[in-house]
Amino acid sequence: MRREGYIIEEIIEYSNMSEAFDSVLRGTDRKRSRQGRFLLAHREKIITELTASIADGSFRLGGYHEREIEEYGKKRILQILSMKDRIAVFAIMNVVDRHLQKRYIRTTGASIKRRGTHDLMNCIRTDLQKNPEGTLYAYKFDIRRFYDNARQDFVMWCFRRVFKDKRLLVLLERFVKLLPEGISFGLRSSQGAGNLLLSVFLDHYLKDKYGVRYYYRYCDDGLVLGKTKAELWKIRDAVHGQMGKIDLEIKPNERVFPVEEGIDFLGYVIRPDYVRLRKRIKQKFARKMHEVKSRKRRRELIASFYGMTKHADCNK
Repeated sequence: MRREGYIIEEIIEYSNMSEAFDSVLRGTDRKRSRQGRFLLAHREKIITELTASIADGSFRLGGYHEREIEEYGKKRILQILSMKDRIAVFAIMNVVDRHLQKRYIRTTGASIKRRGTHDLMNCIRTDLQKNPEGTLYAYKFDIRRFYDNARQDFVMWCFRRVFKDKRLLVLLERFVKLLPEGISFGLRSSQGAGNLLLSVFLDHYLKDKYGVRYYYRYCDDGLVLGKTKAELWKIRDAVHGQMGKIDLEIKPNERVFPVEEGIDFLGYVIRPDYVRLRKRIKQKFARKMHEVKSRKRRRELIASFYGMTKHADCNK
């Protein structure tokens, strides 16, 4: 594909800037916060200021604070920007992600519109049912500390392969280099940057050059299905080779196993004939329901848990 230009002009359209403002200020708690009240009181002025600074390429992030969170059993350090900065980042990445999405393979998910965990899980189920003989075994892997270890120069090399808009590339480089090393886990731009890096160096290599038919990736977790263990061990070597090119490593807990054991992926245990919720998810839900006293928070937890159960065969 050719490199794309004139992206800044799409970003600074009023409709996009307004959408970014409304998305960042979504929710009662944000609107009632001190930052939220100030932004809402000066909405048009804020949009005008951010539009001007993005248009001339002078926009810079004003700093961040950090918070530790736990996601899927992993502890991560989240970088949190001011709401005003988040509006600008959202506006920029809303357009950038739209241009990047058409370059991704179909079976990659995480932070991609209409391609969440349930979509990817359904792709896996469909392939298992359509070709049981060709999907007898699975190779599952996870990239070690992906966001912390992602090389900023490789990320920018990938962005330059896609975009030729110099003002946009300057802004993206400021986002990528927010931290001394690695890419920020909390920044909206980092999700697109991570997907693009792995799309270029792993996804398209395995699908287009290596000819892997059944390959799926959700963020830094990968899964390959195949007919034999020997076939998957060869693919495993190819994955290690590609990750080595960009100074990333695969965790030692990778494995090749029969799919009849169940594929623990995306919060589910996937088998050819049925799907169950991961045991850890159920235990975490029960523990939180016991700890939480707020009715509002309990309703939110139940809605989230129900959303996961309805995509699995939880009535068996």
